[in-house]
Amino acid sequence: MKLRVTSLLLVAALALTAAHAAPPSPAQAERVAASFMLALGRAPIAAEAAQWTAEAPVADLIARHRQHLAADAAAKRAVVAKAFADSFGRTATDSEIAADSTVNATYTELMQHHVQWLAANPDAYAKILNRAYQLVIRRDVYPEEIEYWKKKDTQSFTVLVGCIDNWGRRNQPGLMVTAGPAAVSVNCSFLTTVRLSPAVAAEARAAAGLPAVTDATAGTNLLAAGAEKIITDGRMHFAAALKE
Repeated sequence: MKLRVTSLLLVAALALTAAHAAPPSPAQAERVAASFMLALGRAPIAAEAAQWTAEAPVADLIARHRQHLAADAAAKRAVVAKAFADSFGRTATDSEIAADSTVNATYTELMQHHVQWLAANPDAYAKILNRAYQLVIRRDVYPEEIEYWKKKDTQSFTVLVGCIDNWGRRNQPGLMVTAGPAAVSVNCSFLTTVRLSPAVAAEARAAAGLPAVTDATAGTNLLAAGAEKIITDGRMHFAAALKE
């Protein structure tokens, strides 16, 4: 009897150890990373990724993030501040953070709201453009470049930085005036990126409220607010936020 009990306990212990040690599937690891990027504006650290091993769709994972933000004022403030900085290229004031903290929104939802505001405020958008050019290539935006960007959908500071960096690398040396397609690389040094398979990317888009890709051949596979027409190098699917 003792031997049987001991054996059962050993089997249970081994099963528990195996459950804790079992890594998530590649698709689930992508889902977790996507949920952090789209809900919080950052990639998960190793300890966080290890805690989210249970198989679950992106929508459920984002719902868990939303519940956490509703219960943790500091976490919500951090997401509000991150979305503001990623949208406008500057630190939010206390009053700006307080205003955006009245609703329990995810990082992506806040980014969508800010991009819509910029679209309605062209003078403010010109300042965002100038900040992006100053950060990436250390000069003011040219009037011709303001006109270039006005012909395209309004973008957040984050997406602008990625596009300007990509244009600069494609056209060095002797940078002139920004022209050509607006594109972002998954390897942009200014961005934190999470590469996704097409299937998980489609799932994540729907879960975060981002439009679906309408033309699979166009390479417009960036998961970011307002970036439906931004091309990704190699047609890769990835989520991006400004590197902290």
